[in-house]
Amino acid sequence: MTLGQNIQAARRAKGLSQEALAERVGVSRQALGKWEKDTALPGLDNLQALAAALGTGVADLLGAQTVDPAAPAVTLDAMRDLLAARDAEEKHRRRLWGCAAGAAFIVLAGLLEGVAFQYERQIDALNQNYAALQSSYAAQQADLSAQISELQDAVRKGEATVLDWRWLPVDKLHKDADGSWMPVQVQVTPRTARDGMTARLAVRCGDDTQLCDMTAAADGSFAADGIIFTVGSTYELSVQWTADGAATNEALGTVDFNDEMTEPTIAWATDSGFAYGYRTYYANGGKYLTLTNYPVELEVSAPPWMSVAKVEVDLRLRGDAGEPTATAVLENEGEYAYGNSARTESTWNGTFYSDDAANGWEYDGENIPKFVARVTDTNGGVWTEEMALTEK
Repeated sequence: MTLGQNIQAARRAKGLSQEALAERVGVSRQALGKWEKDTALPGLDNLQALAAALGTGVADLLGAQTVDPAAPAVTLDAMRDLLAARDAEEKHRRRLWGCAAGAAFIVLAGLLEGVAFQYERQIDALNQNYAALQSSYAAQQADLSAQISELQDAVRKGEATVLDWRWLPVDKLHKDADGSWMPVQVQVTPRTARDGMTARLAVRCGDDTQLCDMTAAADGSFAADGIIFTVGSTYELSVQWTADGAATNEALGTVDFNDEMTEPTIAWATDSGFAYGYRTYYANGGKYLTLTNYPVELEVSAPPWMSVAKVEVDLRLRGDAGEPTATAVLENEGEYAYGNSARTESTWNGTFYSDDAANGWEYDGENIPKFVARVTDTNGGVWTEEMALTEK
């Protein structure tokens, strides 16, 4: 386990909160939190204070083993007490026994010297172990400092900080006296997301630069709203990351915003095989409508930001009131791009034929029947195109 994990485990074992332990040690809760996350290391004084507050040893916090686990733990204070007791015993025996006790004292002194020699060896072992712990601690601190420096250098240099980015419209294209414009959202995904990381987007158009704070999402990406793209303008986008006190800017790319980027183009296939129309007839005292061409086919040209999720065509016999009379769900027959265009072309087809309506649908003749194509993108946006049917 790391030093931070050992501190956290010992704190929880004592039933202490970060605030309570930090107060005992005399540091801030934020500093203690960094120690537990291994993003910073405590100094030797703080490490000893931590061990005392947690009722453990520095070696236990560092995760090190003693040189001889079987050897008794002997402190310098205990050694001093032992030597003081020896001196007191010597004076006492001199007063009681005089010269006769001197011989016994010599024997006892020899024994005590043997014990003291043994304890001196143990103290040497403890000193050696402490020196080894200090060396290990210094090595861990140097390694962590090197890792932090390397990470900060990478952030400063802007190395691989962006994994992906894109822009998406949040509303349809608007037109006014000043031109055509569209509100958009810019999403940026960092290659590595870290606690406390913040982001800010810079959108430059000509001599003007707009700065937007970005909001972190649950998936680790950052998004900026309130951005307006105007048709005919070029925008240069960059992101500024701030992490661990270090900030860096990285260019995202350029958006040449034109008419082709605002919305998809929906075209009806109208070759000889798709002569869209209808016929009416009377039967059983009512008026019915049948289609002259039950299959339908659409060509969808999508801008770079858009991914088509589904295409449907509604048959409406009563205008826009109520539910459609029937709906054909179209299937994607393939997509492609051509030339230098960033748009994606796809073909979708289906049919209105149903055994339940093989003889047509009831039709009052009050409204001109029409097809309404509905193209839905993967972000939930819906785009429509209508075509009135002609009676054949």
